[in-house]
Amino acid sequence: MKKEYKNIMVAVDGSEQSYNAVQEAVEVTKRNGGKLQIVTVKDNKRYYGMAGAGFVETPGLDQMAQEILNEASRLVGDKVEVTLQELSGTPKYRIVSFAEEHNIDLIVIGSTGAGVIDKLMLGSTTQYVVSHAPCNVMVIK
Repeated sequence: MKKEYKNIMVAVDGSEQSYNAVQEAVEVTKRNGGKLQIVTVKDNKRYYGMAGAGFVETPGLDQMAQEILNEASRLVGDKVEVTLQELSGTPKYRIVSFAEEHNIDLIVIGSTGAGVIDKLMLGSTTQYVVSHAPCNVMVIK
């Protein structure tokens, strides 16, 4: 018996692969009669003051997150029921914790994202999500 995915999450970061993931997630959601949650994570760990004195205001980061969600929402249109979520923190950890907290059945994520430097320095967000997610993960190119 094939598994049904009713609570589907797609992680977007503004990259072409993440928008491809949105389109694939819409199709999976339609086939399964499910609900789609679109998540973007503001990686604000880089915006601490000197010596960790506190957060610096990040209106540019806020605007970018909103633009990413707007584009993802445009791609979905009225094809499926969708919820948009803007999170803050380290993307790979927040994606996995969101999936755990919201009983996600399937995470759809791009194979590579916007953070090429992070990929070289810290390891791929996608690789981490595949290894640590509480559910199946579909990786889209």
